[in-house]
Amino acid sequence: MGRKKLKIQRLEDLKARQAKYSKRKTGILKKAKELNILCEVDVVLLFFSPSGRPTLFVGQNSTGLSSILKRLSNLSFEEREERRAYTIEMLKKIYENSESEFDLLSLPHATNADTLKLYEDELQELKDKLVEKSKILRIN
Repeated sequence: MGRKKLKIQRLEDLKARQAKYSKRKTGILKKAKELNILCEVDVVLLFFSPSGRPTLFVGQNSTGLSSILKRLSNLSFEEREERRAYTIEMLKKIYENSESEFDLLSLPHATNADTLKLYEDELQELKDKLVEKSKILRIN
């Protein structure tokens, strides 16, 4: 007897959502650690629980969160757009075989230099939030 295929949708029950989050978080952290060790890639994960508590994972071989963010911000606009296009194509392939829907309109689209400035501002804002949240995580 095989496993039942789950329909991916938001869980309405708060307790069920928290339990699912906890189990899935453990799984994704394990996968990130394995990817970091086996493939020697820099891995950074940041996500927030349904209750709003942040979880930050930086791989053990990584040179640190700030250096990874610096590498990301040093990518040219064209390189970022190329990576974004690749990611969208991969998501399309994943969602082709899924019952869930993938909404391309929900993703940010970039077409000009003004958008590059917005990305840089957004990246700086995210960096500031990460520094703030990492301080919170160190305190707890």
